[in-house]
Amino acid sequence: MGLDPARGGRQPKYGSAALWPSMANKLRQITHPGRKIFLIGPNRCATTTFHNFFYSQGLKSIHWRKGEVILAKEIDKRLGDDRALRKFLSGWTVFSDFVYLTDEVFIENHTLYETYQRLFPEAYFILNDRDVDRWVASRLLHRDGGFLKRYLNVHGGTEDEAKAAWKTGFLAHREAVLKHFKDHPRFLHFHIDKGDRSAFIEPGDVDSLVALLAPDYQLSAEFWTSRNTDRRPKVDAPAAAEA
Repeated sequence: MGLDPARGGRQPKYGSAALWPSMANKLRQITHPGRKIFLIGPNRCATTTFHNFFYSQGLKSIHWRKGEVILAKEIDKRLGDDRALRKFLSGWTVFSDFVYLTDEVFIENHTLYETYQRLFPEAYFILNDRDVDRWVASRLLHRDGGFLKRYLNVHGGTEDEAKAAWKTGFLAHREAVLKHFKDHPRFLHFHIDKGDRSAFIEPGDVDSLVALLAPDYQLSAEFWTSRNTDRRPKVDAPAAAEA
């Protein structure tokens, strides 16, 4: 039972359910299904870390794929049909890693934030960002170079041309997102690089993420597991290999 504010106590935000934040989060997703969370940075920007953070606290999260369902591919199939796309996306609350890459096809749907916002006007948007040169280097090494190989099979060209295209696209996306979401109350620019004091922003911290989502979800920074630490969330999210 919650404490009575009239007697000097503090009423938990979600009543007695606040004793079990994960349960409160699950209930919130049922009562407010439009409060989606879209991670609109590209792959190799801590998408797995975000996925584990949310999944471990009771949020329905899809990262790259779930079973045979590949997020970017399924979104791409439904573009132009808002009803079908909204129905598909209604199956989850949190979305991250919108990439699909084979030797013949390359899809990146993290750039469709205006579509997601139109379908879910109450949604939250997080630009998971990092130093662009570190990001390019990470992509080059992804899948032991397999990501680059497949990319070149689709687009042709050289490694240097791929690096230049990635960097240009990354910076253009950042600029467009920051312009679109300027002063938006449910947007967060979250910089993942530890200790990077770049000119455009201070490094993001988990408290800012928790605070952004506090109106709808009870989250704890204790579930944040950086790739640079040995800490693990209390509940492991289902493993999902990236493209």
